[in-house]
Amino acid sequence: MKLSRERAEQLALEYVNKDKNENFKLVLLGVEVSEISPQYWAATFEVRTSEGHILEGPLLILIDDELEKAMSLDEAVEAHLANIDN
Repeated sequence: MKLSRERAEQLALEYVNKDKNENFKLVLLGVEVSEISPQYWAATFEVRTSEGHILEGPLLILIDDELEKAMSLDEAVEAHLANIDN
């Protein structure tokens, strides 16, 4: 892995905070090397209401170690499928 855990965490936080909403917040639970693919870091978040109640979770954000880019699971799957076609 070329990214440090701290840098992967920073990228994940930047990704989830780009479209902040005052009605809920994302709370980082942890960042680990993905068990699915060692190409990714996996950051897990809980979605909480502004009062602190859990709304959803865990939410998975993947950080591509090579591209140094955070993305949703859906975005990662789409990118993977696009690369297969090429």
